[in-house]
Amino acid sequence: MTVKADFLQSMIGRTQENFKKSQSILSFEQYIHEVFKKPEIHLRNSAQYFCDIFDSFGSYELVIPTGKLSRSRVFDADFADQEGRIFGQEKIQGAIISQLKNFVSSGRIDKLLLLHGPNGSAKTSLVQAIIRAAEYYSHTEEGALYQFSWIFPRKESTLGSLGFMGAQSEKSQSYAYLPNEAVDAQLACDQRDHPLLLLSLEDRCELFKAINYNKIPAILQSGELSHRNHQIFDALLSSYSGDLSQVLRHVRVERFYLSRRYKLGVSVVEPQMSVDAWVRQITSDQSALSLPASLRHLSLNESLGPLIEANRGLIEYNDLLKRPLDAWKYLLVACEQAQVSIGTLALFFDLILIASSNELHLSSFKEYPDWQSFKGRIELIRVPYLLRSQEESGIYENQVAKILTNTHIAPHAISMAARWAVLTRLEPPVPQKYPGSLQDIIRDLSPDEKLALYDAGDVPLRLSQKEARELKSYIPQIFSEYQNDINYEGRFGASPREIKMVILNAAHDKNYDHLSAGAIFDHIHDLIEQKSSYDFLRREPVRGFRDANFLLNLVKKYYISILEDQTRAALGIYSNSSYLELFTRYILHVSAWTKKEKLLDPLLGRYQDADEIFMRKIESKLLAANESGEDFRRQLISQIGAAMLEHPDQSLDYGRIFSSHLRRLKDSVYAEQKSMVDKIIGGFLRLLDNDRAGLDERDISQALALKEGLANLGYNNTSARWAMAYLLKSSRIT
Repeated sequence: MTVKADFLQSMIGRTQENFKKSQSILSFEQYIHEVFKKPEIHLRNSAQYFCDIFDSFGSYELVIPTGKLSRSRVFDADFADQEGRIFGQEKIQGAIISQLKNFVSSGRIDKLLLLHGPNGSAKTSLVQAIIRAAEYYSHTEEGALYQFSWIFPRKESTLGSLGFMGAQSEKSQSYAYLPNEAVDAQLACDQRDHPLLLLSLEDRCELFKAINYNKIPAILQSGELSHRNHQIFDALLSSYSGDLSQVLRHVRVERFYLSRRYKLGVSVVEPQMSVDAWVRQITSDQSALSLPASLRHLSLNESLGPLIEANRGLIEYNDLLKRPLDAWKYLLVACEQAQVSIGTLALFFDLILIASSNELHLSSFKEYPDWQSFKGRIELIRVPYLLRSQEESGIYENQVAKILTNTHIAPHAISMAARWAVLTRLEPPVPQKYPGSLQDIIRDLSPDEKLALYDAGDVPLRLSQKEARELKSYIPQIFSEYQNDINYEGRFGASPREIKMVILNAAHDKNYDHLSAGAIFDHIHDLIEQKSSYDFLRREPVRGFRDANFLLNLVKKYYISILEDQTRAALGIYSNSSYLELFTRYILHVSAWTKKEKLLDPLLGRYQDADEIFMRKIESKLLAANESGEDFRRQLISQIGAAMLEHPDQSLDYGRIFSSHLRRLKDSVYAEQKSMVDKIIGGFLRLLDNDRAGLDERDISQALALKEGLANLGYNNTSARWAMAYLLKSSRIT
């Protein structure tokens, strides 16, 4: 046998083994056995199913400056190599999961979840992430879903000679495993009815008592077969003189897998004019002639459409409110009673209904007289733009960077676009909403300082220890200040769609041979010029907020500070760990000074008082205006004590607790070394131009060290040249 043949045989055997293992086909008797064995899998509606999806992936806690959040791993998309990962939006994730749990608690799904927010705020992406997770979960053992079809064998077929799978008793009782050539007709269940609906309400009640399982959803307690299945069931029961066992012989229980592509348990509805379900008669079809005589007199109909495709799963209505109201009024009944009427038929379903809308259409809808009727049947979930630049940057790093595989991307170029986008979304805090001691600080808070609070909890460097601690304690209140405002924070600003276009245009800018921060700045400036195209550019600026040009200048200043840090890192001038060691040493002296204790001098080998000269030298770089050294020291020790009380099981992280102090220390040291660094940058630029005239060995050695250090940080020659030239130019301007 050839290698190719071996491979094919191996593949065939593996596929057959997986088919058997997944229990893709069962007789009704086998299925009941599985229900007793694993009731938690088989006795659930779609709400419980989607809750189980979230539970199966798990969650973890995030601690950010604005508060603690729980994040579901569904939205990390690790199972899909992070394809479709959602960055941020943990509150929205929590709101969706909470509503699903409410459905489970009530035993029924009686509301439509309406995600609303500005264009591009990830409303559709959130739903798509859930769908991808559901598709994945449905292929696992815990995610098994079953429907059934009707099997009608040829008259000449005999069950005992067909070699069925399973026990001999099952062979003689079911047509489930008949091969195609032994089947006259097969009718699939168009609505994917739950197999247990084949049992009467009384029989189901007895079954649930026998299983002793108390989480039975309403659809299984009181639901009925779809119209066509009910017709077939009654006709067969009549022809077999009430013998249920004979009817169930015709049932083939089949496992199905959720799939958006094949519209199995998942359906996406774009804005359209018609009701999302319809029926057509099938008994007039020639293929129906193969049905047994007991069924040929029936007028059997097949139901079709997105609602039918999504049954037992999820349906998403994209931009629902763009449709004329009359086209989806049926959702009033659909949400409340889980049914929709088509002609003379009533179609019942079990599914999650999720829709999306932008704020403009939602505001208009609220003006309709029918809004009050819908309000009780719709759960509004607001989806604003992201307000943390790290999360925003993650979107583009995950999506845009994959497109630009043949383009060199300079470090921090993409994050500068993300930073400007988030700054355009921030609203000016209202000083009067805060205590008197904070009002002046709030009034002076600039957009980039507010973003620093959201991003890392970093307070402005100009504040004293006391002021900084008070402002830090109010970060959650600052973050939630606009949450009940119709113009909530995150409603306006640059959309991720627009920023993606800025980045892509910058990547193909002929003035640059790489994706540079300079190209990003140029194309943001071009966008700002298009005021007539973007609402957020026409809003009235307040203290620098909503002022797109002012915000771009803030981003440029921030970028310069990053380049300064990277230059220091590349040259090995006081690494982050060096600053931390220096500050930790200062804290040891302050602690000894506070306790009036002595410190062991490692060089002299004897105990001495805290070094007052050393402490004052450090404090000269850290003190805010009108702040005394003694007050600073006491506040420092108090802050350490508070951190120990808040996290008693964690070691102190001075880099996190005193990030603003370390920033001041870095800036101060860098200012002292600025002229030396500028000289090295000048030598580096000349070296790249092969101009060594006037450079001595020390100059060349330092320039080469900078080149190597920048390369280690992700720069190539052209991106390093542009970045260092930009830094040097800004240094000369200032």
